[in-house]
Amino acid sequence: MLDTIILSIPQDKFTIINYEAFNPSARGLYESPFYKLGSRGHFECFLNPTKKEKLNHEYMPRLTLSKRSGTGGFSIALKIELSLPKLLFGNNFQELDDEDFDKIIKKLHTCLLNRGIGITLDNIRSATVTGIHYGKNVIVTDYTTSALVIKTIEKLGITKRLDTGHTDFRNEGQAIRFHTNHYELSFYDKVKDLEQAKISEKRAIETDNYIQYDLFNCIRKQKIRPEILRMECRINNRRNIKKTLNENGIFNNPMTFESLYSKHIARTLLCFFWQKNIEPSLNIIVLSRQSADAIYTKMRLAGIKEMDAIKCIGGLLMIKELGIRGFKQLLSPKSNTYTRLNKMISNATFDKYFMSDVFDKIRKDVFDCISIRTEFKNL
Repeated sequence: MLDTIILSIPQDKFTIINYEAFNPSARGLYESPFYKLGSRGHFECFLNPTKKEKLNHEYMPRLTLSKRSGTGGFSIALKIELSLPKLLFGNNFQELDDEDFDKIIKKLHTCLLNRGIGITLDNIRSATVTGIHYGKNVIVTDYTTSALVIKTIEKLGITKRLDTGHTDFRNEGQAIRFHTNHYELSFYDKVKDLEQAKISEKRAIETDNYIQYDLFNCIRKQKIRPEILRMECRINNRRNIKKTLNENGIFNNPMTFESLYSKHIARTLLCFFWQKNIEPSLNIIVLSRQSADAIYTKMRLAGIKEMDAIKCIGGLLMIKELGIRGFKQLLSPKSNTYTRLNKMISNATFDKYFMSDVFDKIRKDVFDCISIRTEFKNL
């Protein structure tokens, strides 16, 4: 599902009605005495949610006016960054559908007008997308916690070409993020992230959580804490968005708000990132959690030699403790031990472990991409 989006609108498609709403005032971008452009040839004015809006839980997009010098002279552009479900629902635990687009356009238009910016509905629709976040919320059930799922994902054999950052607030396994030069893939506990935001926004993965601080008040009184796992992919420039679309067979797609607001595109990309990063090594991680005697029995039944079966068990115990990346780091640089281990294990058929069912459910929710429209306040 589409969540955060960053839009860029050129100066001929909007009007600033209230210069003083920006900090610093936008007047110096348009009228003499003009602001001096910095060493990089640009100057920015900001309009972010005010303290009053935050206290009143009023959601507002973050706006940036930037003036740049180029070969053709000076240009001014308006950048709009916002969470679409927060704008429409007041939270991003609920998820959008394609038919919500017109409601979002009208609400964004009203928001901008209230902040002193004139723009037509059509110019919002055709705004250029310069950053986009696709995500899916999964309600985790059967007493499984988001932290347990995240700790399992942490042990996957994600390629070393990704920089893995593990953010763990108070050792509770809140989130794991994988970075590349093209995108960031993250999994985190949404309820825990909201709790962290109440302490300090800097501790949270998301921004502008003030809009949904009281979302679970009714549930909290009943001492029930929902488990909601968030999968999210952030692509933060036009070139990488286009590259990712092309990798998934989506060609000649205009980089406009209207074009990229698509549940089909969201589902396609989320499935792509799941298959690319999660599935290749998931089975061996889940298997490492099974008992040694169960693994040994199944491998012997598959015709694997006694000593090889014992070696595999030793390798799996190390993977259980260190994860696949940690296991590989202990091996010599050109070692094929992990490849041989994985090949031997693939010859045996193992009974399903409970974590297999957990990840099957998560995978199904991601691939089905059915929007969550639950009114959490009313649970």
